[in-house]
Amino acid sequence: QKRRQFQQSMAGHGSDVAQPAAGGFSQDMSSSSAQGGQNQSTIKQKLEQLPQMVQGVFTDVPEHQLEATVWFRKLLSIERNPPIAEVIQAGVVGKFVEFLRRNDIPQLQFEAAWALTNIASGTSEHTKVVIQNGAVPIFVHLLESPSEDVREQAVWALGNIAGDSPKCRDLVLNSRAMQPLLAQLNPQAKVTMLRN
Repeated sequence: QKRRQFQQSMAGHGSDVAQPAAGGFSQDMSSSSAQGGQNQSTIKQKLEQLPQMVQGVFTDVPEHQLEATVWFRKLLSIERNPPIAEVIQAGVVGKFVEFLRRNDIPQLQFEAAWALTNIASGTSEHTKVVIQNGAVPIFVHLLESPSEDVREQAVWALGNIAGDSPKCRDLVLNSRAMQPLLAQLNPQAKVTMLRN
């Protein structure tokens, strides 16, 4: 899952990400598999809300768009087997890409970028969907956002996309990402940005 675990451990804004069980990492296999079953049960319960959240994404009310996008981002941030295919099938990827253009609502840009980053961290097919919806040039543009969080998320997204294959790497580089990426390397940059 390319960079998802590292991002969740390093991001200061990931407080809602699943944490290790109280017993730490030295659980036995039966405990671990029980946790996996519980994870699938939790995902199934959350997916029951999917139609309502899709409606929220497609509304014209920015507050509802943000709320629904946060819900999708949290769903896609589940540590094990996030339901990326189900989210893609729900038809929201294009709207998330559209939200990247909402300079007037940086929080919506950030949440949409994070959701797309997690989608791009899946299989090559998942990454392809993000690319086909036109996200790469917008992510390159977001590297110049006034919001540091949005810029950092754009770095993550481009890293996940470029890391998928040499063809995807070339696509990112041919989108003129190198100069704005290098511009992120400055003394004021957050440590998490530099680690990306």
